Amino acid sequence: MDTISKYFKGKSIRINIEGNIGSGKTTLANALFYKLNADELILEEFENNPYLPLLYKNEDVGFQTEMFFLVSRYKQYHKNNFSNLVISDYDMLKNKIFADITITNKNEKEKFFKIFDILTEDISKPDVLIYIDTDVDTIVERIKKRNRDMEKIIAREYLELVDKGYKKYFSKKKDYLYIDGNKFNVFDEKQLKELIKNIIKYMEGK
Repeated sequence: MDTISKYFKGKSIRINIEGNIGSGKTTLANALFYKLNADELILEEFENNPYLPLLYKNEDVGFQTEMFFLVSRYKQYHKNNFSNLVISDYDMLKNKIFADITITNKNEKEKFFKIFDILTEDISKPDVLIYIDTDVDTIVERIKKRNRDMEKIIAREYLELVDKGYKKYFSKKKDYLYIDGNKFNVFDEKQLKELIKNIIKYMEGK
């Protein structure tokens, strides 16, 4: 067993990954899961949200979309809350960033944030939060390449709003690991190992 595997073995650690649509969260989550021999891999179940395609068509279903995601993520979080090493391709903070954009009705937005506060009051912060910061131009190209029907109608303006939301959130936060999504290549073994070393340094420095 190598040094990295020894460090993570038997420890209760949760690593959450965040960033814009198409920034590489799921790919990195899968890579870390296998590289660290983690106990649980949590991937967002966005395909199950019946309101998302309608939202991308600019229909007024922001509240329904975000409530579905909030409850789904809440269930996933608690279902996998007892494993030792957990890798997730999202953090609960994403609910606030997206809801602030997609819910346009003031009363519905206030209602959502009240429900969010109630549901997440007993949810602990991840041990490591990774933010992948990727330019919108890069994200647009990646979305085109992966060719998901649902995503073909996402407006660039929407991606720009999400990007601004993440940048605003993380500009006020200090406790996270930053990745330049335009330069980082998860399939480069050297870069992935360097990231894992940075995760360990981050954990030891807490």
